[in-house]
Amino acid sequence: MRYDAVFLDVDKTLLWVDVDIEGYVADLAPYATNGSLTVEQAEGPVWEGMREHINQNINYPTEEELAKFRRENARNTADSLGIDAPTEIMAEVLERRLLFNPYPESEGVMEELTCMQLPLYVVSNWDVGLVGVLESLGWTRYFSGIVASASVGSEKPEQAIFEEALLIADLVKRRDRVVHVGNDPISDVHGAASCGIDAVLIDREGGLEAPEAVTTLPDLRGLPAFVRG
Repeated sequence: MRYDAVFLDVDKTLLWVDVDIEGYVADLAPYATNGSLTVEQAEGPVWEGMREHINQNINYPTEEELAKFRRENARNTADSLGIDAPTEIMAEVLERRLLFNPYPESEGVMEELTCMQLPLYVVSNWDVGLVGVLESLGWTRYFSGIVASASVGSEKPEQAIFEEALLIADLVKRRDRVVHVGNDPISDVHGAASCGIDAVLIDREGGLEAPEAVTTLPDLRGLPAFVRG
């Protein structure tokens, strides 16, 4: 076996995140104060709110702080759309309409890797709700550890998040036996390589360049064979 453990990114590696804008509009249209609320009107502000969440969630290291931030962010999105609804309702609607879509091969590949007795660890730029997302997908059974950036106060490509994952995996002194798998040439590949960890780039669309990657794959299906060596 080429490696003793696999670190896995989540967003755009194991799954992609989407928002059911039509459902969001249907839920909140009764609260619109500027006439009818349309999908076209909602799409930009909703995704802007999502980007704000992604950019800022590392500043909220507890579930309570994250929940407050989500309410404020949902309120700001709704205000920009002229929606007059209780903040709790707006936050609940947005959370309900978030979609976490696994890539078709993700579960099969994780199953195969665990059957190879390879421990898997999540290393992801994500808020402190990551464990709950993975639980909702039935995926926590695959992982020996889950490292979310907001929980450790460090985001890829910073070294600290990788070092925390190595510590949890008890592989600090055997980092040459670890491979990190992700979709971003900087956050995933450069970040891992800067810590002496091999990195595999998942390039689903084609055209990415990551000279520090030990290999590039079009999806996860080739990962077990590569790890096996």
